[in-house]
Amino acid sequence: MYRKTTFRNLLLAFSTSALLASCSQTEESQEIQESEVTLSAKVSTNIPSEGDDGSLVFRNVTVTDVNISVKDVKMILKIADSKTLPITLITPNKGPKFIVPMVKDEHILLSRMGSFLAPNGVYTNMSFDLTKADHLPETDPMYGKSVLIKADWKGIPSMMYLDIEENIDIKFNPGTEVNGTQELVLELYMDKLLMGIDPGLVQDGNGDGMIIVGPNNEDGNEAVYDMIEAHLEEALRLKNGEFK
Repeated sequence: MYRKTTFRNLLLAFSTSALLASCSQTEESQEIQESEVTLSAKVSTNIPSEGDDGSLVFRNVTVTDVNISVKDVKMILKIADSKTLPITLITPNKGPKFIVPMVKDEHILLSRMGSFLAPNGVYTNMSFDLTKADHLPETDPMYGKSVLIKADWKGIPSMMYLDIEENIDIKFNPGTEVNGTQELVLELYMDKLLMGIDPGLVQDGNGDGMIIVGPNNEDGNEAVYDMIEAHLEEALRLKNGEFK
């Protein structure tokens, strides 16, 4: 009788522990629900609006190609205890730095930056680093640059580029929630980037048939470069979000 009672007690204890563990796992699986989120990037113009592909012609400038170099893309989730949980966007086969083409041969691209599973919840920020593309061969036009824009400026081929390394932090609109498959779109508004630039300021200083606007006062376009760099933050938007 004693052995039977002991066995029944052990069996009951084991069953109770198993039940508690099962309940705990069920609660955890219910607490952490995820949705697939895709982050893409594109060029836009004018006031943000649904389905606006914009234009690539700005006064005397026709944009033909746009590329940016980025790394460390993250979204910040607001959780119940007011702390934040950084979620790193993983982009397979692209490494820690990767190039995002936004315009190619005068065609606006919707360029995927990556897809990932994100816990459902309210998100506050998305951030990424603009970074020099020093992982490319030196012969690549993008080498050493973080932003590269090719254009036709008053009939003269031109190249505008930045080599800044800077963390970009974009704030979502209040209450932005991930709860189901969705796509987020990072937009670079060219009209804002080139806003206020007098075409008369832009010059082919050395007369080689190519206008260069860069950080080293190439072709004497330092003032134009400073304006483009100053406009960059204002020109970046996240669909349903704003630059912080």
